[in-house]
Amino acid sequence: MRSAIHDDLGHILRETKAAADASTLNLPTGSAFGFATSLLGSSSSSGIATRMLAAAAEDSDGAFDPDAMLDQLEHELFTDANHLGDGVYRVPASLVCTQAVYDETTGTTTEAVDPDCASQLDKMQLRIRVADDGDGVRFFVQIDANHDEPLSLLLSHDKLAVTLNLDDASAAMTAIAPLVGESAPNAALSGSITGTLEVLGAAHAQVALDFDRAISIKLAGEGVSLDGPDALRLASAAARVLTVDLDGGAPKASLGLGLGATSAHIPGDDLSAATDLALGGATLNAVFEDGALQLTNVSLGNTTTTVSVGGQTAMSIDLNPDAGRAFAATITADPATGDETVVVSPRFDLRTQIDHALLGDEAPVYDVTRVLVDGSLRADALTGQIEVLAGTFSMTTNPSSYGFSATIGQCVQQTENYDDTTFTSYTTYSVGACQ
Repeated sequence: MRSAIHDDLGHILRETKAAADASTLNLPTGSAFGFATSLLGSSSSSGIATRMLAAAAEDSDGAFDPDAMLDQLEHELFTDANHLGDGVYRVPASLVCTQAVYDETTGTTTEAVDPDCASQLDKMQLRIRVADDGDGVRFFVQIDANHDEPLSLLLSHDKLAVTLNLDDASAAMTAIAPLVGESAPNAALSGSITGTLEVLGAAHAQVALDFDRAISIKLAGEGVSLDGPDALRLASAAARVLTVDLDGGAPKASLGLGLGATSAHIPGDDLSAATDLALGGATLNAVFEDGALQLTNVSLGNTTTTVSVGGQTAMSIDLNPDAGRAFAATITADPATGDETVVVSPRFDLRTQIDHALLGDEAPVYDVTRVLVDGSLRADALTGQIEVLAGTFSMTTNPSSYGFSATIGQCVQQTENYDDTTFTSYTTYSVGACQ
């Protein structure tokens, strides 16, 4: 078991770190594809893709130390002193309850175990059970007197999979609550979530997140019906939710999003009405290679996405409702000029309706109710003008006077405005000859 931690887990963590560190050189920066991200919008999954790839580049700072983690596991957790027999190891308070203590007299900082944390840990009976598996070694996190196992890990030479069983987690919450002086939560959890790290080659790794079984989470106050209006509820279909492929040896990175149908209910209170979300799904495949971002199967599911407040629709979003509810796009940036080109197929047609009164916010100067791109556009990095290279580009607004429509050969100019009376900023557009 210890050799599996040292060799297999070490191999996975080191190669994943190498892949992440090297791949940051291949990913777009946060400023890349700024026009495309703005055009495709925060409400579409394509906008998510560009931000997630950029975030991966910016957040990886090389601070993660696999060897330090391995050393802690080998010398603080999986030791003879912590072994209770039959492959079960006690989780020591020194591993999870250590905190920094500052001595004002000497001006020094030392580490000590928090006694309150240690006492609660002892009541929870947190343990790790280790078992051989045909595919590797399995680690089960045990909790409470019933030794419920809500969390399990499968470790092989090239793969680490962590699975959260929400059904067991619900039972563990009920068992632990009285041990720590709390009432048992009024909750019902079901489903299974697995996160996977898989080494595909030298400095090449894939990260995945799966909803193995449909997710259902219900929470409410004591004595409140979990199916009534005063309960918090979240549900999402079984799906491969996310995959990220990082190859440090190739100028390429890819991301896949596959969220299934999802719904949520947030109960209201004295100040606000209940809010409900209905999302048909969110899918895309994104590949960044040689300075180009390819997006395929970009969709928000097969139904209209809605946000309701107090039982009334406050916001609705439709993506390509008349064109299969999905689109593809190729986004490139000229390394010399920074100009961005966007080509969409069959079209990008995003339609939104917003009731600001229901949302409880102040209406802006205008709302964008539709953005339609049927063809290709080029954004000039220097002037900011947007040229229609093929097809049409239009924006519909409410009030309608702020919208525009441009065809091939025309350019759209943007002007930033500020209203001193209402203290609001907004953008106006004009269509004319390209400069």
